[in-house]
Amino acid sequence: MRAKNKEIDMMRGKTLLGTALIGLAALTVSVGWAWDPVARTEFGEGTLPSVTPPMVVGSPTLQADQISAQLVRARTIYANRIDARQVHGVIYQTGGVMMTSSDSLGDIKSPEVIASVIYADEIRANEVVADVIYVRNLRQR
Repeated sequence: MRAKNKEIDMMRGKTLLGTALIGLAALTVSVGWAWDPVARTEFGEGTLPSVTPPMVVGSPTLQADQISAQLVRARTIYANRIDARQVHGVIYQTGGVMMTSSDSLGDIKSPEVIASVIYADEIRANEVVADVIYVRNLRQR
């Protein structure tokens, strides 16, 4: 009788161990899906994506007609119009910014535009970050 009890205990132990291993495998798979990488690299036929370096101005002041970027960062921004998803900084509404076209760099398209002071007629970006922002018309998307 005693041997039969040990045999039943061993069967229960094997069943418990099997259940624990199956549960652990299921947990591992679900954690793998949860921690799936945000960006995947796929290799195949075609061209490689080009990486555009950020626009960093050597002089402390940047003057442009229109800036299109993912991120625009400066200590102070003067603009007639800002169209952005996020705007960080102290914002003052002004009557407008007057610029001379001779000093303007024209239209700038870059992933990032960074300068100490930015004068622009229009800024379109996902994120605008500055200590102080003087703008006539602000539109947040």
